[in-house]
Amino acid sequence: MKNLWNKIKYSLIVIFWLLCICSIAVLLGASIINHQNLSFKSIKVNIDESNGMLFLSKYDVINLLKDDQINIDDSKSLDEVNYRKLEQRIENNPYVENAELFVDASGNIQINIKQRTPILRVINNKGVSYYIDEHARKMPLSSKFTTRIPVATGKINASSKNENTNDSVTIKKLFVLASFINRDPFLTSLTEQIIVNNQNEMEIIPRIGNHTILIGDTSNLDEKFKKLKVFYKEIATLGRWNEYSQINLKYANEVYCNKKEVSQNNIGITAKSNNLNTGVTQKTISTTNTN
Repeated sequence: MKNLWNKIKYSLIVIFWLLCICSIAVLLGASIINHQNLSFKSIKVNIDESNGMLFLSKYDVINLLKDDQINIDDSKSLDEVNYRKLEQRIENNPYVENAELFVDASGNIQINIKQRTPILRVINNKGVSYYIDEHARKMPLSSKFTTRIPVATGKINASSKNENTNDSVTIKKLFVLASFINRDPFLTSLTEQIIVNNQNEMEIIPRIGNHTILIGDTSNLDEKFKKLKVFYKEIATLGRWNEYSQINLKYANEVYCNKKEVSQNNIGITAKSNNLNTGVTQKTISTTNTN
């Protein structure tokens, strides 16, 4: 009797699972048929603007698809839409980092877009201007939106054959410096312009004061900017923002400063070297200003 009950119990379990599998198959088949016959209602574009970039609008994206002659209308069923082609079309836009498409339960095509983030604007010696993004990739300027980031100028030589092709070594150095600045809120707010001087060294024009900051090469940036922050803290305390024409961070453990001179009858008044007690040796070099 017990064996008979076990056989019946086993048969019932098998039948139960067979019914579950059949039900799932029926529902899945109905869902597929319904999806094939369902026409989408609209395109909804979601653009991530958390990085502050406003290069694209939802109308730009919709027009982008129209320009590619991809006919998206209410009569087309969802299974006829080539979603990967749409993604690739959007991602070909120079301001798009990534695009994802999916269909929601209401039959709307949802497009999620992440914009690229430029960290530096470059103007080469031919006057050609473009952005460098956070992945060291070149991107064009936009007529619709201008982001407030440092501008690099100076000895950035364009190729004689192609004005859009620059010295890759210089661009790599600029990217290293711009990336470091971009990761530091203080340096980001401080830096207005980066200049590549005739010695191929990097100089920064800050938004405060009337001086330049000589970085030299892009080695030991952490140490160099630590010295700068200490030095700035000291001269802010002493109210000396406008005493210097250049702050030189090139050398280890020292900050060299070119101090402006007050001229009288074209005779320079030499300022003595001093130590501002910044934790690093600070030396002042006077320069004559006869204006």
